[in-house]
Amino acid sequence: MKKSLLNLVAVCSFSLLTMTAYADQSKGMDMAGMKMDNMPAKPTSATALSEGEVRAIDKENKSITLKHGRIKSSTVEMGPMTMQFAVKDKALLSNVKVGDKVKFTVENIDGTATVTTLSVSK
Repeated sequence: MKKSLLNLVAVCSFSLLTMTAYADQSKGMDMAGMKMDNMPAKPTSATALSEGEVRAIDKENKSITLKHGRIKSSTVEMGPMTMQFAVKDKALLSNVKVGDKVKFTVENIDGTATVTTLSVSK
């Protein structure tokens, strides 16, 4: 009986300790005294320019085929490959030709990987 009572006290104590620790976590942090002068006014963009080579241009269907390196933007991430992309604005295709080295960004627009910026590398 003494052993059972001791076990019950141990289990109850552990449960109480666990509930107290959990309750302390939900209070959050008081940030009133924190200095935030060094914080940027706007969040920085995760989108970086990707590099590639133009393999084909289809102005009629607003698409471009690029042999590219790794692509990482806020909505698209893929490894190096050759792929046809939709182009957000047909005007982006007016300054490039097959064989040009380009820098570009790709975003997911309505479920389609779409080139949103495109410029010839110098």
